Amino acid sequence: MNLSIDEKIGQRFIFGVNNENIDDIIRLIKECYIGGVVLYSRNYDNYGNMLEVIKRLKDANKNNKVPLFIATDQEGGRVNRMPPQIHVLKNIFDISKYDDALVKDNARITGKMLYNVGINMNLAPVMDIYNNSKSKLLYKRCFYGDYENVSKLGRNYIGELRKNGVIPVIKHFPGHGISKYDSHFLIPYIFNYQEVLDKHMKPFKEAIDYGCDAIMLGHLVVRKLTNGLPASISSSFIKKYLRNGYNGIIMTDELNMLRRNIFYKFIYMNKALVSDNDILLIKIKDYNEGYRIISKYKSLLLNNQEYINKLDCSVIRIVSVKDKYKISDDNDIGKISIDDINVEIDNLNNLVNFTKK
Repeated sequence: MNLSIDEKIGQRFIFGVNNENIDDIIRLIKECYIGGVVLYSRNYDNYGNMLEVIKRLKDANKNNKVPLFIATDQEGGRVNRMPPQIHVLKNIFDISKYDDALVKDNARITGKMLYNVGINMNLAPVMDIYNNSKSKLLYKRCFYGDYENVSKLGRNYIGELRKNGVIPVIKHFPGHGISKYDSHFLIPYIFNYQEVLDKHMKPFKEAIDYGCDAIMLGHLVVRKLTNGLPASISSSFIKKYLRNGYNGIIMTDELNMLRRNIFYKFIYMNKALVSDNDILLIKIKDYNEGYRIISKYKSLLLNNQEYINKLDCSVIRIVSVKDKYKISDDNDIGKISIDDINVEIDNLNNLVNFTKK
């Protein structure tokens, strides 16, 4: 595919909006060719409004050469991005704790639900290993059990999402379960790097061996591994522990989380722009903020062949995944019956409740 430098640059960005106004994103799609959008529940009030927003996004991209990632993080439980007309699936921790087979059913329902509303990328499953005494961030969001169980259930979840045409993005590499801190507010510093290597990375490595197409990096600093930076923007870490041997998409967790931290507030964007990530996930306030970020990256590319080569490699990986999943800007969406999908959700939730007794 013959892309201009501006079209290539755009593919590195998945933007989310910070309010209900989608017009700024529409403009960035048309003028800056951004590669994707992440949706939050604040972006729509109801099911019909959600379909309208997604159709507008797809329409905005129809004249662009590369189809649009439309992403969300539909984990179920307390991380739910569906409109209120659709019932909420039980959290994955309880589902996986009482019946392994229900994990596949959860992923199947989630995949079918997302695909039929036009969402083609799910920022899930969470493949961190949950430590009940530490991580408030991960409460009920992880699979139950040790790394062998997390690995097995993660593969099952990935497989079901794929069958339904949705790209799974496993997170938060190299493993947020070792920290008790929530990286939305405080960047964790992990001293026990050996535990990260020996235990917390393993589910991700096994998912990579299984053939997962995308992985999200967490905002956590690991002694001796990440060179004093959060893993999400540490090029040396990404090269050594991911990029070497992995040719899928690598993306950051939401980058504005780093801006809240005094230690990384003034360097996070520079480091992110030249890192070995393929995609930067950024929640923006408006068009102007998105345009400034893209323009800054373009200026860094000027006369820097190394950065241009990295960009070319990232675009190849991104387009390859979009081709693999037959991502399209087709507007033929909204085919699911809300009543039918709610019956499936209720049946699954009732089975979990029954098993718990």
